[in-house]
Amino acid sequence: MPTTHNTIIVGAGQAGLAASYHLKQRGIDHIVLNKGRIGESWLTQRWDSFVLNTPNLINSLPGKRFHPENPRNFESTETLVNYFADYAKEMDLPIKNGVTVTNATRNTDGTNFNITTDQGDYNSQNLIVASGNQNIATTPAAADKVPANVTSMTNADFKNPDQLPDGAVMVVGSAQSGAQITEELLESGRSVYLSTSKVGRFRRHIRGKDVLEWVITAGMMNHTPESLENSLEQYATQPLASGVGGGRTISLQSIAAKGATLIGRVEDFENSTVIIKDNIRENIEFADAFSARMIGMINPAIDKIAPGTPPLDDEPADEPAPTNLGVDAPTRLDLNEAGITSIIWTTGFEGDYS
Repeated sequence: MPTTHNTIIVGAGQAGLAASYHLKQRGIDHIVLNKGRIGESWLTQRWDSFVLNTPNLINSLPGKRFHPENPRNFESTETLVNYFADYAKEMDLPIKNGVTVTNATRNTDGTNFNITTDQGDYNSQNLIVASGNQNIATTPAAADKVPANVTSMTNADFKNPDQLPDGAVMVVGSAQSGAQITEELLESGRSVYLSTSKVGRFRRHIRGKDVLEWVITAGMMNHTPESLENSLEQYATQPLASGVGGGRTISLQSIAAKGATLIGRVEDFENSTVIIKDNIRENIEFADAFSARMIGMINPAIDKIAPGTPPLDDEPADEPAPTNLGVDAPTRLDLNEAGITSIIWTTGFEGDYS
């Protein structure tokens, strides 16, 4: 006979833990079925030096603040996952780890869910799928055509520069992961080619606070999909900002200033030659315009909600890019001639609901 609960939650990351907390607060019988360990994707799909891009003060789960003693720190993966584990224990949440859900269907009258796992069957009136929408690394079709003599991996597999063969590295994708991995590779002494993408940019600190503090205080996080001028904005890539070194602004121009070679989007391979879209200026200008638009929205909001706040400081990394940056970027690049021995694909994640 299947085990019966009012509600079953699949996944014990942030969403699953928060859902379990609220159900327990209301006395609703439930269980959390978790495929791996608590916070599994954080444990297995982040590089060694990874830190959060959001400050502690906005990373709390309900009922327990996340390191309130250091509200503006950017913590490591280990610190975050330890917080999850402590949270689950302190809240006494009903979690079963190491249980893989293989199927979930409604019964014939549509009132209950029949749930199959590798450790027995369950039945519930309600099902919450909290397994995450960013746990399967995605790559474009071009990734399948990388020459056999070049190491190719996603950012889910990258751990540190030492795991790569000697030589230059191409990083494909310039959002959060791509930009930060590029900086780490540069700091390790590698030559890096960064294939850019169209991603907005945040100035990390604005008028004495982290940008996200102002965004929340000003109510900019309260948008619903229906309230957006363009509903597709809800699917936009997260704007670029870094938590490394206590939090800093990061831009394509600041990465180039550190020694990276910026190129457009990788589109295809012809043997050892990479075919590259001529869109680097478009990507640079998009990020600059996004940052300017955000500052144009946040500045008046600050003046309204916190009059007397000091004016905007200079931020070299947020200065508009020189007009000549990227104008001579190649549209074809021979990997062998460039000495590129590794490619890291930082081209996003998707959920696996199979």
